[in-house]
Amino acid sequence: MRTSAKARRTSSAVVLYVIVLVAFQVFLITVAVEAFQTDTESLAWATAAVSVALFAAAAAFLRYLRP
Repeated sequence: MRTSAKARRTSSAVVLYVIVLVAFQVFLITVAVEAFQTDTESLAWATAAVSVALFAAAAAFLRYLRP
C-alpha cells in the first residue's frame, strides 16, 4: 500500500504534535506534584486538570493516525 507524500507529511506533523503535547504534560505533572508537596492545592489541581486535557488531546490525535 503506497501513501502519498501529503499523507506522510500529515502523519509526521501529527506525531510531532503528540510528542510536544506529551512533553508539556510531563512538565505539568512535575509542577502538580511539586505544588501538592508545598501545599499549593489550587495550582496542583489546575495543572492536573490541564494535564488530563492534554492527555485527551494526544489520545485523539493518536486515534487520528490509526487507519
